[in-house]
Amino acid sequence: MEEQSKPRHEQIAHHLRREIREDYFQEGDKLPSEKRLCEYFQVSRITVRRALQTLENESLIYRKQGLGAFVMARNNESPLIQLTDFAEDLKKAGYQATSKIICFKKTKAKVSINPKLGLSPTSQLMKLERIRYANDEIVAFDQTWLPGSYGQLLFDEDLEHKTIYEILEEKYEIPITAGSYTFTAVNATKEIAQHMGLGESAALLCIERCSKTLGNKRVYYQYRYLNPTFIRYEIELNRDESSLDSTKNGMPLKQFVPRFSV
Repeated sequence: MEEQSKPRHEQIAHHLRREIREDYFQEGDKLPSEKRLCEYFQVSRITVRRALQTLENESLIYRKQGLGAFVMARNNESPLIQLTDFAEDLKKAGYQATSKIICFKKTKAKVSINPKLGLSPTSQLMKLERIRYANDEIVAFDQTWLPGSYGQLLFDEDLEHKTIYEILEEKYEIPITAGSYTFTAVNATKEIAQHMGLGESAALLCIERCSKTLGNKRVYYQYRYLNPTFIRYEIELNRDESSLDSTKNGMPLKQFVPRFSV
């Protein structure tokens, strides 16, 4: 029952993942074509591609242009680092995630944002500001900029109870397939401090990130300011067992997850 409540692309990824791990598909085997998967699962091509992207991110498969998807050799598997949404993380931790919209409006081009979204210097943006809650506690404040083409899709949506990921993926079949993150320590400005109920210059953790869809198209750019009293991030590494020199091959990430203490 729980599996049936998940988005279709997650159900498909789970089905294929299980078959790969149970050796229904051997390493090097070619998976069914996107067309056959669409017909079998009765879904759109973009849903199938989202599922395959998940498996590729997990290093269970690899894709060759024009040839299809193939099962990765086991010794080439790398630890899974998933791209998750903030509300998903809160839900997994047992909290109710809600938001309060401060503003959602069209705004002029921003010299520091437009290039990061791959937009011309004069392209208008849409700006979304939200206070993020875990249960009734303020844990974060988001400033998000979107190209007009994506922003207009969200204009009449319930962004206080739904996430950008959820709306774009489930309603418009625009999957968020990749993201880049930068973590910095900052001090709260007067405006941000007021929204978060903190003193001016309070210490915050800032996550600057860009989320992308298929074709490497940039969907939004965001600054998320987190209250470190409630949130911390933990990193787990795997040492390369083939060499005692961990600086040679590095220590690949096994896990990178937020921990909440609200």
